[in-house]
Amino acid sequence: MKITFFLRGLGLGGVERCAALVGEGLAERGFDVTLVTLGDATNLWQERTRRVKVVDLSQTWNGRKPWTWLAGWRATRQLAREADIVVAATFLMPLYMTWAATRGLRKRVLAWVHGPLADVDASAHMNPIHRLACQSIYRRIGEAVFVSRHARESMSKWLGEPIARGWEVIPNFVENIEPRPPRYPGNPVRLLFVGRIDVEKQPTLWLDTLSALVSRGQLARLTVLGDGPLRAHLQSQAEQRGLASLIEFMGTRHDVADFMHRADFLLLTSWFEGCPLVVLEAMKAGLPVVTTPAGGVVELFGEYAPDYVAEAATGAALADRILTQVPRHPALAGQLRLRAYDYDKNVLLDRWAALLGSPVTIPARHTLGQEQNR
Repeated sequence: MKITFFLRGLGLGGVERCAALVGEGLAERGFDVTLVTLGDATNLWQERTRRVKVVDLSQTWNGRKPWTWLAGWRATRQLAREADIVVAATFLMPLYMTWAATRGLRKRVLAWVHGPLADVDASAHMNPIHRLACQSIYRRIGEAVFVSRHARESMSKWLGEPIARGWEVIPNFVENIEPRPPRYPGNPVRLLFVGRIDVEKQPTLWLDTLSALVSRGQLARLTVLGDGPLRAHLQSQAEQRGLASLIEFMGTRHDVADFMHRADFLLLTSWFEGCPLVVLEAMKAGLPVVTTPAGGVVELFGEYAPDYVAEAATGAALADRILTQVPRHPALAGQLRLRAYDYDKNVLLDRWAALLGSPVTIPARHTLGQEQNR
């Protein structure tokens, strides 16, 4: 069976990493997998995509160059024609090209939804034309794979429709990570943030958390792995608040596991999350997590969520959770490692394989290959 994923590129983003992991895993199970990059020729996952075919169309088609549209459509159309299943790996460009390439072919089409789109739209204020276009296409796709129940519920809210029968939840997974040695936090406690420094991550909460800990007599230091448009602003704010010596900005790094082994807590301050890969990494490493109640992340902890999720998205609440975790630190680390078995690569790839290999009858009004009135 041939599976073709349309995505923007194979850079450092979470979607790209998921596409590489799932694509390679399905190829190991005998699927013929093609990853099609539409907007970026970069492939930073070559070592982990040896079994899949990567097709770069970014030099053939460019959304800002209308004279390339026909050639781009023909290329994606041919790839769709050769596939048994076509997966729109994310919204906007890959979703549009999946829709355009499969019209009239009566192919099985899936949407892969990584984030809570109602929350994303509320944060980013999507262009109204893109909003209407994406919503229209999602309503016409009979099957979708969501990385969390929260992402699925958010789609239902965003579309103003009940959850459809063909909407499945298959969480993300990450590679295995060597467990960190169990130990109690030192003084100062070492906090770690991994991700993009942007509005949806609410980075001012880092400063609020540090201030709250210091005010309660607990020294703390924060290491930030990642970059983004708010980095300079955060550095300026840290200087003004006298916290600059407590924060170390390391930029984008590939040795995240090494930093996790040295940290005491992973700090997640997001406004919303689908199924954050960095939390899955921390769970496998046995690194206790302190997080805001950011949608899909809460699901990762199951019944143990109160141990890791702050009661509110405030520095005081996050500091409370850190201080509560300190005396239970080794036990919580072990608890997370056990919980990580629920997100085992082989278990989740088996679910993907079962979904892709099972026959599905899609209602006519949701078939991309036909024009249907709703």
